[in-house]
Amino acid sequence: MTRSTFSGFTIAQLAMSASQRALDVTGQNIANINTKGYTRQQVDLVSLNLRGADPTSSNPGSKIGYGVEITGISQVRDPFLDVQYRNQIAKVGTADARQAGLDQLADIFDETDRDALKTALSNLSSSLDQLSSNANNSEFDSIVRSRSQVLLNYIHQKATDLKTTREETIYGLENTDIKTVNGLLSDIGELNDTIWNGQILGNPSLELMDQRNNKLDELAGYLPISVSYKEVTIGSSEKYNYPVVTFNGSNGLSYELTAGEHGENFATFSMEEHKDSDGNPDGTVRISMIPATNYPKGVDTSSLKTDVTDYLKDGSIKGTVDLLNKSGELDDPATDFRGFGYYEKTLDSFVQTFAKTFNDLNGNMQPYTGANVMPSSGAANAMTTNGTQKAEFAFGFSNTIGNFLTGETINFNGTEYTFGDGSAGTIEIGDTLDKSLENLAVKLNTGFASLNVNGSSVPGQWKYSVSGKKLVWTSDSAMASGTVITKDSIKFTDNNTISFLYKANPYNVKNFDLFKTSDGSKKFTASNIKINDDWMNNSIHIISSHDPNAGSTANDNILKMLKSLTDSREFKYEYTKLDSGGNKTTNYISFYTGNFSQCYSTLENNQGIDSSTNKAILDNHVSVVKQTANNKDSVSGVSLDEEGINLMHYQKSFSAAARFMTTLDQALDTLINNTGVVGR
Repeated sequence: MTRSTFSGFTIAQLAMSASQRALDVTGQNIANINTKGYTRQQVDLVSLNLRGADPTSSNPGSKIGYGVEITGISQVRDPFLDVQYRNQIAKVGTADARQAGLDQLADIFDETDRDALKTALSNLSSSLDQLSSNANNSEFDSIVRSRSQVLLNYIHQKATDLKTTREETIYGLENTDIKTVNGLLSDIGELNDTIWNGQILGNPSLELMDQRNNKLDELAGYLPISVSYKEVTIGSSEKYNYPVVTFNGSNGLSYELTAGEHGENFATFSMEEHKDSDGNPDGTVRISMIPATNYPKGVDTSSLKTDVTDYLKDGSIKGTVDLLNKSGELDDPATDFRGFGYYEKTLDSFVQTFAKTFNDLNGNMQPYTGANVMPSSGAANAMTTNGTQKAEFAFGFSNTIGNFLTGETINFNGTEYTFGDGSAGTIEIGDTLDKSLENLAVKLNTGFASLNVNGSSVPGQWKYSVSGKKLVWTSDSAMASGTVITKDSIKFTDNNTISFLYKANPYNVKNFDLFKTSDGSKKFTASNIKINDDWMNNSIHIISSHDPNAGSTANDNILKMLKSLTDSREFKYEYTKLDSGGNKTTNYISFYTGNFSQCYSTLENNQGIDSSTNKAILDNHVSVVKQTANNKDSVSGVSLDEEGINLMHYQKSFSAAARFMTTLDQALDTLINNTGVVGR
């Protein structure tokens, strides 16, 4: 078979069409040189040859093709660089999220250019030094109290700032990061569906693929992902592929983020605040996901929900979770990063040690009484009766102040009466001393209604006279005329002297604690420590000496307080955990040995070291990402120089093809019009 005479025109026409399409693609590249995420496109060309082996065809040496064929338009990308970029951007996300939190901590604890907690400690020391020279002076005592309040104000401010920082971080994680991740996954699923449908209809959807790649790159900043492409054959020969996106856990497992017929289904993430053993939020969080499945949309897959908090190995979500969940060496077991918890726990431990130290030094272990200036004895009303007068015996309370306290007792002729709430046989304490003594009188009538008057038992009744401030026994009947009653005539029925012995409760210890908790709890924190109200209203003071025989100028206890600020001590973090049996146990982690100022300086220095170390790591990752991005741009980005060369190249190619067609036309004209005309 001979080659068609007009086949050359087909070659020229295909060559012109290929050059024209190449010029169009070059123009598209130039137009999108500033479009973010645009991938350079190219025309895919192959040589066209429709001839097979044929024994009647021309000999092998003279066979040629039929021109060029456009097989499609494709993107110029390097899959390895995509993988490298996404791996590195996840590391940048981790370090960047951590750095954001560390920068906030620096604003709280860095005192290099301002006076704050360390200065307050120094001022407290100075005020104690002044008090030691002016022991028991209320003016200097109030100065110490004021300096202590300034110190607590700084502590409260730092506790509030830490709480606010944690709350803002949790809010940002839940309402920004998690929502962004879910939005990206949703967009990727929709793009997968749209691109798939477009490609089946013959549209390469390259611009949509650029959008998808941009979202995959953005997603990689939040989570460690990998992207592979699954090829599917449609019909007998058409092949299409779609991306399969997976989350790579630190446990070595992978969780599908896209699934379905062509990647249209997608995973969802959620965040929950973790609760302690008492059911209260403890400031830490848990990250969960429902992986993508091949189930049709609408099928409930909530049972597949998986906690992946401990499997996050890179990405900004990992960095944020580290800030919220990790406390470094104050975790049990210790973790690899000092997040917010480290600074909260250290500050709380600092406060607990400070409050306990000063409260212990100012402790007063002497029991105290509720009522003061109590009578220890009474007397009968002396007289010689005229036959109408009754016998009387009275205890006077005109000088008594205060009121009875729970557990205090009155011993009456060997019988002990205890004051309390009126239950279990106790005498109910009234709102006033008068009311309490009225209640006492009622009790005495059950056991001591009768007394001896001049040796004879006489029935009577006890009553308390509010107007006279007396606890009085009065005989029921008038005494016989001429009865002589002296102040010592009335006694108990056993003729013993009537005694009234008031005894304090040994457990009623005067509380001289300088610091209390604002919420009534037994455990001090940076948030709840406050000056004791009794110290604020001058009901108590700093005890100068615990030696009862010391003079008014003794100051040994104040010197102990002063020394306690500079003494080296062990700082411990106390925490509660559940043992294997579900029982709460208290454990301790010792984290520093030194004085108060040094402990806080160490906290401040650790923050600076953590920040500078993380900043160096972040800069290194950013440098690698930039280099990888540059390598990606060199392959996939649009270069004006390269596209300019392509313009000239394809323009000349088009011109050559056109010239080829003209040459063929001239040759054919000669063949048709000028061949075989000899002899006409």
